[in-house]
Amino acid sequence: MNIEASLDEVRNEYLHRITRGDNPLLRQVESYTASHIGKMLRPRMLLSAAATLGIEHLTSRRTLLLAVCVEMLHNASLLHDDVIDHASSRRGQPSVNARWNNAVAVLVGDYLLTQIMELLSELNDRDITTKVNSVVRSMVEAELLAQELSNVQPDNLIPNTQHLTQNTYTKIIDGKTANLFALAAELGNPAYRDFGLHYGRLFQLRDDINDGEATPWTAQLIEQEEYAIKQLDNILNL
Repeated sequence: MNIEASLDEVRNEYLHRITRGDNPLLRQVESYTASHIGKMLRPRMLLSAAATLGIEHLTSRRTLLLAVCVEMLHNASLLHDDVIDHASSRRGQPSVNARWNNAVAVLVGDYLLTQIMELLSELNDRDITTKVNSVVRSMVEAELLAQELSNVQPDNLIPNTQHLTQNTYTKIIDGKTANLFALAAELGNPAYRDFGLHYGRLFQLRDDINDGEATPWTAQLIEQEEYAIKQLDNILNL
C-alpha cells in the first residue's frame, strides 16, 4: 500500500483548506506556512496505522480528513508555541510571529482551529470530536504547567528542574507532544494508540536533548520508551 500517495492527498487537501479564506493577509500567511510544511509525521502515523486495516480504509475520505485534522492541530500549536517561546525561526525560516507579529501568529493559529471544527463537523462523529477536544485540552494544560514551573518569566520558559518531578515531566511531554501522536495512531487503527503514545514520548525526549533541555530523567525515560516500542513492535508485527 502506497502511504506516500495517500500523504500527498493529505497535503493537497490541507493546502486547499488553509488557502481558501477571503482575507488577503490570512491567505498570505497560510501560503507562507504551507511553503515550509514539515515532515507531516502525525498524518504519516495515522495513515500507517490505517493501512493495517486494508486499502479501503487507508484511501477513505474519512481517513483523509482525519489526517488533515491532526496536521492542522499540530501546526496551530506551533504557531502559538512560537509566540509563547518568543521564537524567531521555524523550520529554517523566520517564524510567523517574527515575520509579521504575535497577533497575526495567534490569529492564524486560531483560524486553523476553526478549520479543525469544520472538519469535525463534516465527519459528524461525536467520539472523534471528544477525543480531539481532549487532546487540545491536554496540550493547553501541559503548556500552562510548564509556564507555572518556569514562574512565567519571559526569559525562563524552560521548566525549572529543581521543582520538577519525573511524573510532572512526563505529564508535560504527554500533553505537549505524545497525546497527539497517540490520537493520530488511534484514529488510523485503535490498536496502535499505545504505539503512538510511546513514539511521541520518545520523539519529545530526543527533541529535548537536541534543544539542551534534558532533565535528570531524560536518558532513563528514553530507554523505557525504546523498550516499550520494541515490545509493541513484537505484538503488532511492525
